[in-house]
Amino acid sequence: MKKEMIAPFNPQDAEVRANVQRIMDAAPVKNLTQDEVLQTLRLVQLERLLRDDERTSRFAVTVYQDDQRLMACSDEDKFLALLLDADCRKTLLMSKRCRYCFGQTPYYWRKIASQCVLVAVSSNMVDADNGGRYYGRGWVLAPNIVTLRRWIEENMKEV
Repeated sequence: MKKEMIAPFNPQDAEVRANVQRIMDAAPVKNLTQDEVLQTLRLVQLERLLRDDERTSRFAVTVYQDDQRLMACSDEDKFLALLLDADCRKTLLMSKRCRYCFGQTPYYWRKIASQCVLVAVSSNMVDADNGGRYYGRGWVLAPNIVTLRRWIEENMKEV
């Protein structure tokens, strides 16, 4: 596991502003807000920085309990990293996972999730005998953000 810390995100940086403007001009997804584009750029950047190699994990991104790479990041960035981890595993992100990795209360993580424009609330069922059972509600990446993320990865070299 890589131990170097990830630098905090600066949305006022000139390069970041230029990338936001380029995405807004191209409009790969209709009715985008600047906040959605900024957070999606941070999501893509976190994905590149947290990427695991194939020898250490079968998933693209793995976030560990008290992950040293994310200690200098804000709680919003930690939430985005956990959202990437859940997306790679094709599961829901629940406040229980957030608490396990970074502490705080379930209410705190729900507040962070409510401020994040990249998430959608979803529920899931576990396949089992007799029709399965309810797994719970959690957060996933919103469909328009998945499309925007894919467009950014295909059309922009360095974010």
